[in-house]
Amino acid sequence: MSVVLLAAGYGTRLYPMTKTLPKALLPIGNGVLLDTIMEHLKGVTVRKIVMVSNALFFKEFSAWRRQRGLRKLVMINDGSRTPETRLGAIRDLALALKRIPAGDDVLVLGTDNLFTWPLKEFAAFAQARRPALTVAAFRLRSKAQARKFAVVELNAAGRLTRFVEKPAHPSSTTVALCVYYIPAARRGRVAKFLSAGHPGDAPGYFVEWLVRREAVYGFVTGGTWFDVGSHDVYRQVRRRWRNRPVRVAPRNRRVYRR
Repeated sequence: MSVVLLAAGYGTRLYPMTKTLPKALLPIGNGVLLDTIMEHLKGVTVRKIVMVSNALFFKEFSAWRRQRGLRKLVMINDGSRTPETRLGAIRDLALALKRIPAGDDVLVLGTDNLFTWPLKEFAAFAQARRPALTVAAFRLRSKAQARKFAVVELNAAGRLTRFVEKPAHPSSTTVALCVYYIPAARRGRVAKFLSAGHPGDAPGYFVEWLVRREAVYGFVTGGTWFDVGSHDVYRQVRRRWRNRPVRVAPRNRRVYRR
């Protein structure tokens, strides 16, 4: 298994903080947001890690990599310098896949997701359902909250029966996270999606397209999840992680902040 870290966004909802610093490098606890992702990856066996950045913040990410001594992590610059010229998460994923051995499964992580559930549980669930793709999911408290995310429905076996990106009227309180497991046999679906002219921005559009064509599974997590996309959520995260490292919580505990 190899890992792709998607970090080429511009975090415009967090301006002015993210005018000069990428969202994934915002301070939290004794480090930065991206450090929490790397902490989770210690629980899984990984051959290679590829991170995609934009050109605007490539130097900042490269400096972070050097400071952490992450020799296994490969950096890719997608060439964009403004929110208007960004490639989008799916095109960035396609770039990263070219740098990963063809036979590897791929764990995809959005670097603005902060969670406390054990990543190894998700990987084990996904590997048991190969060659199907698996998505991490989370149950919110209300459908009003769900409107901000990709809403999913699952059957008793865990297969996604519906996936809708940011619906006006959600049919469920279960939402998809930007945490995907793409088996080697399904990696070609990314190029097929893009070649058909579909949008390359939100990863959810790719999964929505795939659910209509073949089996895709959902792993409903426990623990805590934060989508760090606003000043309010970032303040909550900083309070929760103040002066302490990441802790992985058991699956029977569930908290959400937005």
